[in-house]
Amino acid sequence: MDYVSLTSDDAILSVLPSFEEKERIAVDFEGEFNLHVYGEHLCLVQIFDGERFFIIDPRAKGVTKAGLEAFFSSPVKKVWFDCQSDAALVSKVYGLSIASVFDIRVLASALGSKGNLKSLESEYLSLDNGIPKKKNQQANWMIRPLPEEQIIYALEDVAHLLELEDVLVPLVKERGLEKSVASAMKAATAVKKPLPGWTKVGGWKRMSAEEKVYARHIYNARDAIARRFNVPAARVMDKQLMPELARHRPSSEKALASLLSSESERFRGMLVPAMWKALGDAAAEISEKGRGK
Repeated sequence: MDYVSLTSDDAILSVLPSFEEKERIAVDFEGEFNLHVYGEHLCLVQIFDGERFFIIDPRAKGVTKAGLEAFFSSPVKKVWFDCQSDAALVSKVYGLSIASVFDIRVLASALGSKGNLKSLESEYLSLDNGIPKKKNQQANWMIRPLPEEQIIYALEDVAHLLELEDVLVPLVKERGLEKSVASAMKAATAVKKPLPGWTKVGGWKRMSAEEKVYARHIYNARDAIARRFNVPAARVMDKQLMPELARHRPSSEKALASLLSSESERFRGMLVPAMWKALGDAAAEISEKGRGK
């Protein structure tokens, strides 16, 4: 599969006029979401203009926020599949929004199809995609140079999006679903303000107000260590331990060390005092709030 690699702002700007002449392009992302390193990162942008494939490498030295903004803000229609998490990533990492998104998943859902992209290609285009390669589903997209196999795998996600649009749009019209699709499209392409990470701690909604204070301090302590070592937070401490600590606080640092004894030896020497301090800070915050009532 041939493709054009865009590794500088100038390269991106040079192809934008041709994209806009096409009126629509297919787009998808590959990202890093706390799987191999700390944090969330945009790693690759795949594009198909109906004739040629392109990749934008956000990690290339020549690609800056300005180049990405020029692409994302371009008025050309960007045909996507399930764009919401991708749009959220761009907003979170770069503070940018994506213009003129057309989400294929919205059409498919309106037509009663709930499957992934490959199942839609099979159902509506009669394509046999075979069995996805699991090693690429959880591949490290941060590494450079990217293996050619990974790039081809990524490009396959944009290869048939325009065809799907051509098939699904008439079906939506035939069934009189244009208004509901338009409303759902607006909701699907809107970027929601992300909730703080500690609100994703297991059982958060069922926690008491005090337990939530502990969970927030525990989350931030684990996150600080993960950021320092540039590793996913799950490698620092099992996420299941966070709600456990928030609900059942150890009575001593020794008891805490026993509870964390199965965690990675690499981080345990820092983790125990950090968590003990987090518990103490949470208790102090709760006490201060109680005095302020």
